[in-house]
Amino acid sequence: MINVQAIGITEQLSQVFDKEEMNISFFDDDVQALNAAEQVQPSVIVLNFDMRQAETYDYIRLLLKVSADSKVIVVANKLSDDEVLACLIAGAKGYQSLSQLDHYAVKMIKVIDAGEAWVTRKMVAKLLEVLVGQ
Repeated sequence: MINVQAIGITEQLSQVFDKEEMNISFFDDDVQALNAAEQVQPSVIVLNFDMRQAETYDYIRLLLKVSADSKVIVVANKLSDDEVLACLIAGAKGYQSLSQLDHYAVKMIKVIDAGEAWVTRKMVAKLLEVLVGQ
């Protein structure tokens, strides 16, 4: 059973997970979600960028500070490559657009839970550029 915490994502998505072996909790409050992450230590955290917007990068770090083994996936309507890159540098393991979340949610969570990343090949190239530049 994969423990999943969804922050800022409507419970409409719960229908996607009904037949899967996932225990998912939904939070609309970022403080409650942070406290729950510390207590539950979810395997995967799906975080809507719109919850904190420019403060999302710091919030990712906070989540990982209280739940170090959790893997964070950021979802949003549309993020620039630089915003996605900043989320990844903050500790996120992936990014998915909200418009296609219902199609990829289950596969994405399973992939992330298995220790892989969920980013485009283009973003992998940008990450490599950043690493080479350091």
